[in-house]
Amino acid sequence: MAKFDVYAEVTNQIIEALEQGVKPWECPWQTNAAALPFRVTGDRYRGINHVLLSLKAWAQGYRNPVWMTFKQAKDLGGMVRKGEKSSLVVKYGTFEAKEGAPEGDADAKMRGYLKAYRVFNVQQIDGLEDQFPTPDEAEPLNTRPIEQLSHFAANMIENMGVGFEEGGDRACYVPSLDKVHMPELSKFKAAELFYSTLFHELSHATGHKRRCDRTNEKAGSKFGNAVYAMEELVAEISSAMMGAQLGFQPGHIEDSAAYVQSWLKVLRDDKRAIVKAAAAAQRSADYLMEQAGEIAEAA
Repeated sequence: MAKFDVYAEVTNQIIEALEQGVKPWECPWQTNAAALPFRVTGDRYRGINHVLLSLKAWAQGYRNPVWMTFKQAKDLGGMVRKGEKSSLVVKYGTFEAKEGAPEGDADAKMRGYLKAYRVFNVQQIDGLEDQFPTPDEAEPLNTRPIEQLSHFAANMIENMGVGFEEGGDRACYVPSLDKVHMPELSKFKAAELFYSTLFHELSHATGHKRRCDRTNEKAGSKFGNAVYAMEELVAEISSAMMGAQLGFQPGHIEDSAAYVQSWLKVLRDDKRAIVKAAAAAQRSADYLMEQAGEIAEAA
């Protein structure tokens, strides 16, 4: 029997969704609060687990955000219904390599690994309805007034120390100037789209060496190549993670089939790419939320 490849399994799930026209990090988070998945302990799932479980919640119509293992359900007095299928999540860890690392280099000796395990949504479990009630209808995300998103964005720009300029017809981040350019708000069909696009560009800005430092990963980036596609993945997922938490609908002014095809190529060429991108996106989203001050704390 072939050994289970957790990276390949995760990547295949994302590729399948993209091929069906679904951006796994975005579509599920548009309306349903169950797209903010929680462990039974109350902790939020993060990184690639956030992406995988919010996608599954959307695909299966789950309204409850709580997930747990078979054993956790049993320990709480519940029972997974016969025939229910589990969902994949992963745990990241490190181990010390015995060979191949220079003497005295402790960091070089550490190697990362992914371990897969399976969880079930509360709606797949009998006996836990009182402990984890499921709403009769899908609860909407905690949406915020545009004025709050504006305040949120202003806080981020000021606290990041990034340049910002409105005008023209293109939204972009210019690394050499450390500046975000945005079309004026009036150019957008809706104010929400302006802010979701701005958060996408600010996610790019987190890659600056003074922030989350993705300078090495972004070296040699140009439109259409793997480096560019990877950075776009990070910004897309980062913006969507903030959208899920703050209640705005993700969207990007330059979305196109070309982007999707470039992502598919990256994922097919490197089975670890989506896990790396989701981890970098989580760091980016965490950083941006920290810059928001009191708004982030209330989210």
